[in-house]
Amino acid sequence: PTISATARCKSSTLHIHALLLPTMSHCVSCPGPRRTIPVIGDSKVYVGRGLLSQIPSELTPACGIKASRFIIVSDGNVWPLYGKRLLDAFKALPGFIVHDVASSAAAAAINSSQPFDFKCQCCVDEPVDCSDTEKLVLTFQVPAGENSKCRDVKAAIEDFMLAHRCNRDTCMIAMGGGVVGDLVGYVAATFMRGVPYVQVPTSSTAMIDSSVGGKTAINVPAGKNLIGAFHQPVSVYADMDLLVSLGKRELVEGIAEAIKMGCIRLPKLYELLEAEPEKIMNLDPVLIEEMMYDAIRGKAEVVAEDEKEAGLRSTLNWGHTIGHAIEALMSPAYMHGECVAIGCIAEADVAMRMGREDMMLDAAKVERISKCFESYGLPIHMPRGLAIETLMKKMALDKKNRGSTIRCTIVTDLGVSLAQPQPVSKELMAEAMERSMEQGNKRPDWTPLEGNHKFHVKGGQMAK
Repeated sequence: PTISATARCKSSTLHIHALLLPTMSHCVSCPGPRRTIPVIGDSKVYVGRGLLSQIPSELTPACGIKASRFIIVSDGNVWPLYGKRLLDAFKALPGFIVHDVASSAAAAAINSSQPFDFKCQCCVDEPVDCSDTEKLVLTFQVPAGENSKCRDVKAAIEDFMLAHRCNRDTCMIAMGGGVVGDLVGYVAATFMRGVPYVQVPTSSTAMIDSSVGGKTAINVPAGKNLIGAFHQPVSVYADMDLLVSLGKRELVEGIAEAIKMGCIRLPKLYELLEAEPEKIMNLDPVLIEEMMYDAIRGKAEVVAEDEKEAGLRSTLNWGHTIGHAIEALMSPAYMHGECVAIGCIAEADVAMRMGREDMMLDAAKVERISKCFESYGLPIHMPRGLAIETLMKKMALDKKNRGSTIRCTIVTDLGVSLAQPQPVSKELMAEAMERSMEQGNKRPDWTPLEGNHKFHVKGGQMAK
């Protein structure tokens, strides 16, 4: 059945289950059935195939977007893959003027002796004028990688928007992974005191986790995501077709967040991930969509209950207390999901040793969790050579903490966790990391799966 864009936008409770509809081709030019996940307010997530080309026709007042200017922000890895397809969809609509600043600046750099500098986009040319009946689409490209999630790049995007006379009737579009989504979301939260934005996640991590729920932020030398705001996207388009451009390493990085969700809340999701690593890593069309849908739905349900992370939502940060500390020191050599995988196993060890009467998580189940992460090629032990004291200092700024007390999500069984993060002694945390490091030292160095983008050097801005 055909469902109009207006009908999709007006009904935030519309669910279309792919398995209940006739088999359809899922090529990028033939959109398949989509499912809709309500999040909070009018914010929603669409899960399906062939969604990218449908986005421009849905950026309308009926969908909650009243805008005369649209700013597409992407990065140097994603824009060459999907930028033209998205712009062609805008060009096919009447009344849109497309000014592709990002591609023009990059092309000019190719034809000169100077390397492409994203900052030069602010002064590529004069602002483009359009009539009151026309809508302007502008593009901006940031350098790929975690180091773009910083104050300087945020300011560069804002200066670009101001130079092109953007005001409150502007809608931002974040097309990329978690870095682009978090960065653009934070710009949208603060520009003119808040403008609408749409998430087009292109990585598994962004689809499953970072694009959903309105947490936006940048990194600073003190740590990850410490400066930011809650600002819900109008919509999130999780297009399964975009996963084909990921290398195995990039794909499984996001699957780490799905395993986390299964462990803390969704036992059936965990069992699927544990049983079918090979099929999921090979993008089995049914399993990958079911896994994505369930993981996203799990997060959306939590966000709907606790938008501002007063309690329950904090439990989604299982593995992140230790994981963020590792990431602060090892990024970009280790990716976010890789650090979270290590953190989940270490924090499961912490929970098991807390001596709680309700604790059903034993050594055998911790081993199962460890093997599940490992079956996806993810690291399961602390990287060699990290100083426990330095890691503890990074953990002192974790957002779940209360005063000087470290607080962690406590998993009590597979698929079950306490509704609130719990205080954990610093000694117990340090001992868990030491055990993990000792176990890792007895094994060969971890080698990541083959990926599209290579990360060799550790020590970004957060390692200072």
